[in-house]
Amino acid sequence: MLSKALSLFALLPLATAHFVLNWPTGRGFDDANAPNFPCGGFDSVKTPRTEFPMSGGPIQLEMHHTQTNVAVYMALGDNPGSFSIVLRNQFAEQGPNNFCIGMVSIPEGMNITAGTNATIQVVSNGDPDGGLYQCADVTLTDTALSQSDYDSHCQNSTGVEVTQTDISGNPNGTSSTTGSATPSGTGAAATGGKGTPRRKVKKVHKSAGTDDKKLQTALKKLNVQPIQAIEEVNMFKSDGNVIHFSAPKVHASVPANTFAIYGNGEDKELTELVPGILNQLGPDSLASLRKLAENFQSMQKEKGDEDKKDDDDDDDIPDLVAGENFESKAEVE
Repeated sequence: MLSKALSLFALLPLATAHFVLNWPTGRGFDDANAPNFPCGGFDSVKTPRTEFPMSGGPIQLEMHHTQTNVAVYMALGDNPGSFSIVLRNQFAEQGPNNFCIGMVSIPEGMNITAGTNATIQVVSNGDPDGGLYQCADVTLTDTALSQSDYDSHCQNSTGVEVTQTDISGNPNGTSSTTGSATPSGTGAAATGGKGTPRRKVKKVHKSAGTDDKKLQTALKKLNVQPIQAIEEVNMFKSDGNVIHFSAPKVHASVPANTFAIYGNGEDKELTELVPGILNQLGPDSLASLRKLAENFQSMQKEKGDEDKKDDDDDDDIPDLVAGENFESKAEVE
């Protein structure tokens, strides 16, 4: 009995923990807050920052699940919130304990210089309700790690391996759940068939709040990140009008090509937003604007012709009434 109890206690860490980011040095780990976006409940930058080579460096994890999907993202800045740079696409990892993601480097074509502060975010699917998050604050450097330093931060336990790479989507949308079988026999409850009572089903109409909660859950699975300092968002309609959002909140998942906009949208004519909107116009919108300009010029021309006609009418000399002249009219008055 005692040996069984000891076995259960030995399994507790694997059942309750998820994964730990050991290098670059993570902000911290709290098992209860690990599902909290963006950094598992640790929202403050950890100093001193770890120097991370732009040419490539390892990310050392301690895995507490036998099968996990993992992805690595990065955001630039002193304390950023938009993790839109993909350092390593989602992949499947198998095996617990030490696991090294080797040679994680900055994507080619990015104009990033040495000395830039950034935050690396590691996401896994270890939680049934969504992703698990951990972050490390780094300063990017153009100095590569020595072989001994690299090896000290990149270790793999026996049996650990990557089973699949370049999986579409994000790890926080790939969590799997374990189903339970319904027992059969005399202990199982009868749910239908001859002799069983008829069941009444009560339809519950879901409120808008429930739909909003579902939307938030779906966005969380797509790993959307807030984008700061958005002054306006314009959606161009086929009829030439524009749905205009002023200073909205915007969240985005660049890998999933998904954007969420929160704010009060107003239906406006294209001319109301000119000239500030000109640099946002596509070919269709430019055609609509050109047509509006032509109509406006036509209206102005018609108005000018009418004004000219009125002026010509005012210049006409009225006809004199027979038997009257100006002198006699003045004498009468």
